[in-house]
Amino acid sequence: MVSPLDRSEFERWREQARSAAETAVLARRGTRHEWACFLSEQAAQLVVKGLLHGLGLEAWGHDLTVLCSRAREALGAGWPAAATDAAARLSRHYIPTRYPDAHASGAPSSHYTDADSAQAAEDVRVIEAAVDRAWSELGGQP
Repeated sequence: MVSPLDRSEFERWREQARSAAETAVLARRGTRHEWACFLSEQAAQLVVKGLLHGLGLEAWGHDLTVLCSRAREALGAGWPAAATDAAARLSRHYIPTRYPDAHASGAPSSHYTDADSAQAAEDVRVIEAAVDRAWSELGGQP
C-alpha cells in the first residue's frame, strides 16, 4: 500500500468517471451505441487513473489493459479477474468507435448495437466497483 492516499486527486478523477458513465447512458438511450461504448471505455480509464493517482502511482497513457495491470500490480489479490476481463473488452472500443477508417466499410455507428453498449455499461460497472472497493479497503472514502 502506498501512503498517504491522495483523496482529493482520487475524487477529482472519480467524479469525471461518473460523468462519462452517465453520459454513456444518455448516448445509449439515444441509440448512439458507438459513443456509449467509447464513453464507457473512457469512464473506466478515468476511474482506474483516479485510483492510481490516489495511490501516488503513474497513470500515463490510454491503454485500459495496461492501466488495469498497474492497478493489479499495486493491489495484488485486491484486483478481481472480472475487472481485468472487463478492461479487455472495453479497450476494444477506444479507436474503432470514433474513426470511420477503423472498419472496412461504413461509419462506426453502423457497427455497434444496443447489446454492445449494454455490455460496455456492465463492464464499466465492474471496474468502478473494483476501484471503489479497493479505495475503501485502503482507507479512502467509498
